[in-house]
Amino acid sequence: MGIAISDSLCHGCKKLPEARCVVACPGNLIRMDPSGSLAVMREQADCWDCYACVKMCPVGAIDIVLPYELAGREARLVPKLRRESIRWTLSVAGESDQTFELATRVPEELLETEP
Repeated sequence: MGIAISDSLCHGCKKLPEARCVVACPGNLIRMDPSGSLAVMREQADCWDCYACVKMCPVGAIDIVLPYELAGREARLVPKLRRESIRWTLSVAGESDQTFELATRVPEELLETEP
């Protein structure tokens, strides 16, 4: 599947020393662009589909690229970090949203959202 980083939403976590997605990616596949203000994928084909970057993005700038069966139905899978869990919401056009919640431990500093 992979990910897509929105140029219009990403601000590179400018208040942090390093962008959250860059730090979170276990494959070191995300880097900052030459200007240092936008996160970009090194090689989409190398993505492990772990979605650590998606979970850590404070502004929702990273989307999961869904398979055609869902994407063709205007579906979207969105995570919401919570103190003790990650709540995933699957939205499909014309259908009721489905929510999945998974227990996790999120460090306090990652829960703070940026403007």
